[in-house]
Order: sequence, then C-alpha cells, then structure tokens
Amino acid sequence: MKYKLLSLNVGRPETYETDKGELQSAYRKTPVGDTTYLTHLNFEGDEQADKKHHGGKDKAVCLYPAQHYRHWEEHYGKSFSFPSFGENITVEGIKEENVRIGDIYSLGDAVLQVSEPRKPCYIIARTHGIDDFPARVTEKGYTGFYLRVLREGNVTPGAYMTLIEQHPDGVTVEDVNEVRYHDRNNKPKIKEITSVDPLSESLKQALLKLL
Repeated sequence: MKYKLLSLNVGRPETYETDKGELQSAYRKTPVGDTTYLTHLNFEGDEQADKKHHGGKDKAVCLYPAQHYRHWEEHYGKSFSFPSFGENITVEGIKEENVRIGDIYSLGDAVLQVSEPRKPCYIIARTHGIDDFPARVTEKGYTGFYLRVLREGNVTPGAYMTLIEQHPDGVTVEDVNEVRYHDRNNKPKIKEITSVDPLSESLKQALLKLL
C-alpha cells in the first residue's frame, strides 16, 4: 500500500495572536519544497514549544490524512490549507481505521513506525478560532497519528509512504481512539491495546490507569 505525501511541513515555536490572546506554539508550520532530513526526533527545521506534551522519539512525526480536510471544509464552511492541523506530513488516502499501532512504513530514505494516535488539544481551537474543534475531531475520529523514526533519512515532498510491515496484533489507531474517548471502561480492550509493544510508553501508562 502506497500513500502520497502531499505536503511536508516544519515550524519552530512562535508567539502569535488569537481571539483569546497570545499563544506560543510551533503549531503553525510551513510547507517546504526541498528534500529535508528526518532525524530520530524531528525533521530538520522543526521544533516543539511544549516538549512535555509534544515531541520526543515516540512523537517525532505527526501525520494528518489529507482527505480529512474535505470533511472539515464542508463541516465548517471554510477552507483549510495544508498544514492546518499542525502536522509534519499531510498524506492522501491513509486512514485511522486501517493503520495499526506498530505498522512500519518507508518514506523516502527514512523508515517510520506508528506509535499512537494524535490527541487534539486546545491549540487547534485557539489557532483557528473554533472552540469545538478538538471535540469534533475526537468525536469523528479524524485525529491523525504519530510515528517514531526507526531509520533516519532524507524525505522529499511528493514521495510515497509505503507500508513495508503490518503489525500482527491488529490494533488500529481507530481502536485506540475509541477506547480513549468513547469506551474508557472497556477493560478487555484496554488490556489488548496496552499489550501492543510498539504503543508509546506514555499512552500505555495513561491507559493502564483506567484499569
């Protein structure tokens, strides 16, 4: 399975005005047109403002599916340009319901592994001036997800993200979102999810607290 990288995006922390005051974040990223090196922590030129909740090896790359943009444009009646969801890579056709925790993909010279779903936070609401945005994202399940970098390498916009190994446990990003936001008392499912070795340690510990 191959999915096209439509936009490769990086950004550094900045302070910008929102309708609720100043916000310091690296959420507002910019598409790059050139080949960019991906390290175990991030793309060159990318950085996180809140390193407690963002970044690190398990969250080196944030992916958002490009087709979700069409849903949000119809839902809110406005246009959103890449990367409106603060993602590093905007990829066409990949879906939360098909992607498994632990799946391994090649992207350019790099190799990546799915580690956890992305958790939408207040920054998406503040940046776009839409208070219910995080709630609608989690309700719909259009969260996107994070990947860790197994092999560093160059990535070029327009490249294809290719599945090279599907994780045998079969726990999808959608499965994790379902438990995280809608089915928090499902102890058998929580045990199943937390037994998946490639799941990020931080999310694994958070879910274990629900048992």
